[in-house]
Amino acid sequence: MCVPYYSIPEFPSDCRIVKRHGVVARDVLLCNPTNFHVWGGVQYDPHVETMEYMNCQPKVRRSIPKKMENYDDVRILFRTRRLRLDGGSDELVTGYYIVGSVSEAMCRDAPVIRASSIRFVAAADAIDITSLMSREKAYRSSFTTENSGWKPYLLKWIRHLDKQRDATKAYKKEIQSLKMIYKNNEFRLGDRYGACRNCSDGDQCFLVRRRRRCGCLQEFPPHFQ
Repeated sequence: MCVPYYSIPEFPSDCRIVKRHGVVARDVLLCNPTNFHVWGGVQYDPHVETMEYMNCQPKVRRSIPKKMENYDDVRILFRTRRLRLDGGSDELVTGYYIVGSVSEAMCRDAPVIRASSIRFVAAADAIDITSLMSREKAYRSSFTTENSGWKPYLLKWIRHLDKQRDATKAYKKEIQSLKMIYKNNEFRLGDRYGACRNCSDGDQCFLVRRRRRCGCLQEFPPHFQ
């Protein structure tokens, strides 16, 4: 199956916040302007650092136990609309989980899904599906190989990802780095966010624009560590 997630937009190349610009990490800083999770203060999925799928798409997560009964290999492919500083965007398939187990833990009335292994690739190695998504108008949809129209695409995407260099370690490092920056700067004006005031690209930066629009978020969200 293939599910969407909100990724962190492109940042200026000399930014002191984002270190690994080639990684299409989830929107830890909550600066994607379409990401409604900003009001909850956290973007959980894909939770690469603990290999869990835990918050978004509860309907999808409730369907996975049945799929595990019917198929030996269940995978969750992740795709995102990555926003560029120039105002454009790209729809990318960036990685997948191989489902290992269904946790007893629940989130939003659906089980937390644990991966047995995961694979994510850098933006340069991701699959550009911009034209396909535009044609199908499937931006927020989840689809599976059980749909004959989508099955060839999903199988082809998996084959492509398997041929690329695995960048999962870089994903984990970038997400952990962004989480610490978020924790130390979002709820009080730390050094990193303070430097944003003098950024020459501030008018284009999605983080600066979000903070101008919404201000500081009010509290550190639970379960974020």
